[in-house]
Amino acid sequence: MFIRTSTRVQLLFIGCTVLASLVLFCLLLVNHFPFDIAWKDALFSGLIISILSQVLYFIQTYYHAKSQVNFSNFGLIFMLTAFYQIMINSAFKLVLGNERWTHYILPYEGPRACIVFFILIAISQYWWINKNQQIQSQVQQQLIEQERALTKAELDNIHQQLQPHFLFNSLNSIAALTELNPKEANRMILLLSDFLRGTLRKDIQTLVPISEEIEQVKRYLEIEKIRFGHRLKTAFDITDDCLQTPVPPLLLQPLIENAIKFGLYGSTGEVTISIRVSTNESGVSIEVQNPYDPDYVQYKTGKGFGLTSVRRRLSLLYNQYDLLTTEKQDRLFITKILIPQ
Repeated sequence: MFIRTSTRVQLLFIGCTVLASLVLFCLLLVNHFPFDIAWKDALFSGLIISILSQVLYFIQTYYHAKSQVNFSNFGLIFMLTAFYQIMINSAFKLVLGNERWTHYILPYEGPRACIVFFILIAISQYWWINKNQQIQSQVQQQLIEQERALTKAELDNIHQQLQPHFLFNSLNSIAALTELNPKEANRMILLLSDFLRGTLRKDIQTLVPISEEIEQVKRYLEIEKIRFGHRLKTAFDITDDCLQTPVPPLLLQPLIENAIKFGLYGSTGEVTISIRVSTNESGVSIEVQNPYDPDYVQYKTGKGFGLTSVRRRLSLLYNQYDLLTTEKQDRLFITKILIPQ
């Protein structure tokens, strides 16, 4: 019966014991030991060493010292080696008789004790290596869990900031329409309710298909078109092969909100906001374009919460820090997002 150890360790002990017994059996035959003594020696030695190895492993597991090299550990190995010698001598005296024991066993007590001692040393070192690996694995797992907890907390914090940010802007728009166009204000309230119903129930860490995110963006744009009327135009260019690609929820809405803010606030004419989604070798590319006035003061002094929140979410979810980029071309402001494969 094995002392309580893991299945992997037990299988290791069994394998090493069988291998060592076979090697010992062959060595004894080569050195002209009688066959009956060779197999008995190999069997008894292998069995006793296996038991002592597990005893050593058990003691180190439950009553181990703090340092790898210590006198108590060496003392324990000396005691186990001595116990092995007593057991093997007693067994062979009983089985072989004094004459054969004196001729075949007694002359090799010194080498046998040295071999057993170093086998137990190897077992002890294996335990220390295995223990250090387990400690490192546990520490690594704890760090991963802590990082996940911090990531979730930060994502939740971003989520809590993001929804009120959009909600306050929408409520301000509704307040402005209440006196000017009550009918459109009522329609905007219904659209906002529908938009929030699909937004507030989402977990910010749960990915959704791009098709669902696009539908949510279109709901948001319907709200904004009530506010800006014919001035706000939109253009969608989305390839069919990327519609089911999972993306973080509420990923595009801050970008569209940013495009509307800096595209329409500084202009009195029609403005077209373009949304393009396509696949490439690196993943799925999302591009939002809006015209902008470089002389518009608010563009230079805005806090940029939308882009900052999206960039931070992407870095937390995908562990990459270059997934959101911006550029300016011919009075166009272009925001690009890459969703890795």
